Amino acid sequence: MKVLCVAQQKGGVCKTTASLTLSAALAKRGRSVLMIDVDPQANLTRNIVDYESLHADVSMLYSGKAGIEDVIAKTAYPKLSIIPARTALNRVENLERTLSTYNTLKREVPKIASRFDFVIIDTPPSLGLFTVSALLAATHVLVPVQPTFFCQEGLGDLNQTIVEARENNVGLKSVRYFITLFDKRTVISQELVAIFHEKLDKSLFKTVIRKNIAIEESQYAQKTIFDYAPRSSGAQDFWKLSQEVEEWLENS
Repeated sequence: MKVLCVAQQKGGVCKTTASLTLSAALAKRGRSVLMIDVDPQANLTRNIVDYESLHADVSMLYSGKAGIEDVIAKTAYPKLSIIPARTALNRVENLERTLSTYNTLKREVPKIASRFDFVIIDTPPSLGLFTVSALLAATHVLVPVQPTFFCQEGLGDLNQTIVEARENNVGLKSVRYFITLFDKRTVISQELVAIFHEKLDKSLFKTVIRKNIAIEESQYAQKTIFDYAPRSSGAQDFWKLSQEVEEWLENS
């Protein structure tokens, strides 16, 4: 089982969209996938299950009130499950910052290794408890990078956090990046993409996720882009990215 942490401290860079869409693409190809939502905003959860009907969530895992088997929920998609989040997760970050809490996913995720091919963890736009917890459990890290100045500047802190996580997680094998929200009409986007290619080199995936309104519309409709607009550029781009990601996970 491979555990993929999708991380980026900057918000609004399609991190949650990538977590959901890559999971859905892998499930469509017959892989058994578990998504884990550790973002207190719970946007991944709201996009894939009925939030109001939830009886168990990831906060119960962190607080020790439930085991990992007890908090896994089914989705409408075969081969795709989720450990959902609720806003109660905020209380965990505020009250329960212990070494045991940081190691929650590292301790619990291996218990369901026989059930899933891949685990994909969606993290909050910060470098706090839940992102570090995900990094300590991960075998791979995927970082979306938007071609903007501020996103470029923030990569240093994230990369340092990954380096520190590796000191306590020898299983963290590989880190890769992909460009998202690319607008070919702007000169700055094109210039920053060139900079990312120069800086990140082979750790940057070839597929670029273009800006596409259908992706935002699919979130409003609470559908994956493959169901909402399968012929859109967003669906095409994410499908290509999922192929690169799957090959990376399998071979690294």
